[in-house]
Amino acid sequence: MRNRPPRLTDWLTSLLLLGGIAVGGAPRAEGNAGIVVRDLYFGEALFHFYQQDDFTALTHLLAAQAAGRVPSHEADASLLLGGLFLSYGQHQRAAAIFEELLQDQASAAVRDRAWFYLGKVRYQRGLYQEALAALARVGGELPAALGAEMPMLVAHSHMELGQWNEAQRVLESWQAPDSWLAYARYNLGVALVRQGRVAEGAQLLDRVGLMRVDTAEQKNLRDKANLALGYAWLQANDAVSARPVLQRVRLQGPFASKALLGAGWSAALADDYRAALVPWLELVDRDLLDSAVQESFLAVPYAFGRMEVHGEAVTRYERALDSFDAEIDRLGSAIGRIRGGALVPTLLAGDRDELGRWYWQLQAVPEGDDSRYLYHLLAGHEFQEGVKNYRDLNALGRYLDRWRENLAIYADMVEAREAAFDERLPTAEARLSAVDVEALAVRRDALAARLEAAETNRDVVALADATEREQWARLEAVRRDPQLGAAGNEALAARQRVLQGVLYWDLDRRFKERLWQTRREFAVLDAGLASAGTRLAAVGEARGGEPRRFDGFAARIAELAPRIDTLRGAIDRSLGRQEAVLVARAVSELEAQQQRLANYRVQARFALARMYDRAEAQAAAVRAPAGAP
Repeated sequence: MRNRPPRLTDWLTSLLLLGGIAVGGAPRAEGNAGIVVRDLYFGEALFHFYQQDDFTALTHLLAAQAAGRVPSHEADASLLLGGLFLSYGQHQRAAAIFEELLQDQASAAVRDRAWFYLGKVRYQRGLYQEALAALARVGGELPAALGAEMPMLVAHSHMELGQWNEAQRVLESWQAPDSWLAYARYNLGVALVRQGRVAEGAQLLDRVGLMRVDTAEQKNLRDKANLALGYAWLQANDAVSARPVLQRVRLQGPFASKALLGAGWSAALADDYRAALVPWLELVDRDLLDSAVQESFLAVPYAFGRMEVHGEAVTRYERALDSFDAEIDRLGSAIGRIRGGALVPTLLAGDRDELGRWYWQLQAVPEGDDSRYLYHLLAGHEFQEGVKNYRDLNALGRYLDRWRENLAIYADMVEAREAAFDERLPTAEARLSAVDVEALAVRRDALAARLEAAETNRDVVALADATEREQWARLEAVRRDPQLGAAGNEALAARQRVLQGVLYWDLDRRFKERLWQTRREFAVLDAGLASAGTRLAAVGEARGGEPRRFDGFAARIAELAPRIDTLRGAIDRSLGRQEAVLVARAVSELEAQQQRLANYRVQARFALARMYDRAEAQAAAVRAPAGAP
């Protein structure tokens, strides 16, 4: 596989939102850009996405789209959905979403991102010419994070098509961070060397091999470039150029062993076997699983033999044979344990049971007898992808198991609610039967008529409170008393008129206020009557509809249970197949190591036999008398 940019930039590739979800809202100050979320369900999906819970974001977004709950973010939701499908390797579904976006009347920003991701999907599927066509349609509205990646995709597509000059032109005009350019230069340099254009490739590899670095990943890339360039010079039989390049590789880095082996061969090409022994003797004390170390077990006695130190050469060859035999036996035992089913549990021991993001990798290998072999297995991207697929399948299975448990809980909840409904229904019906909304409405209309008459006739007494009505009634009774008009009661009649006049004046003064307040109370009464009517209708509807709802929930639960069982069975079968694939790859890798060691063992035996033959011939020559034929 070709090298890819650092993981962070790979991760940013899938973050459709970081580069610019096109959402509305008020303009923001420069440097304070943000996302204005207008639909709650879209914001909820974004929350899970930023929490790195991609599976929940995917499922919730699918549900929200199906229910039409993201009307303000249709294009952005589709972009996010396509990116999530792409991150889980669902290239066809992602491509279908992007193509559908391009058919709609989307904004320029959305169309540019859709063309970009469609080009990336095609690139990952090996459709390089189609990828170039899609990427050529990208305009000037691409977010900065995606715009930084696009030239890399274009250059790699050209390289895959063998269009080296076009790839080089793209890289030379590309204004990008050094971390991106370094990977692109490395890939192009290696490709040019493989095409026989060593001088051109060497220039690119040399730039990467001499670059300033800050991170461990950049240091590894620099070492890898120097290693590739050194071996390119070795293949060209240019030991003088190879030696200083190989000496740039760090002695404690992951490429140190191959660099030491190459440094030894660069000295051997110059017939300086004493100098060649310096790196080769350093190698023989390292892990025998490394192919460079295995080769050094043959290179060291070869150098001693060329230096005519035959005793040491024989000892070294015999040591190599013993080491090869022991390692072949250990590999055989490891292969047996792997075939016995110990591989996957060992790899995922202690791992968190959750769906990982698409860039997830197993970083730590559990301790055990076979851990040294697992390191070499996990160095391959395909094996890592296989482990990730198994892990995700296992997490999906446990996810379905939790849902199966939840369905049982939901069934109990439905039964409990149905029982509570049946228990409360008689009480509710009894209370409802005691409420006659129509009679209350009739009484309200009568009161409204009285209020209307009081306003028309300015009947101030009609709006008096209970105390004032009692006082008015008593004064009226006094006024109607026949004795009030008798002689000698003039003062009492005058007092009655004054008191009734004062009361009437007070009632008249407060009439408008009380009329306004009464109308407010009528409005509250009307709202209450309307609410009561609505609630009565709702209760009546619930009386017949609630049992149907319970039946509907129970039917859905009953329908989902066999679907979950079917999916769980499919996942179990996929898990079995995926484990078989992992076991086959692991066994194949270890058997290849066994075969390589067996080949080295044959070479060592052949070299040792040849040295014994030569020694025997020399001894026979010494024993033969002078002048004998």
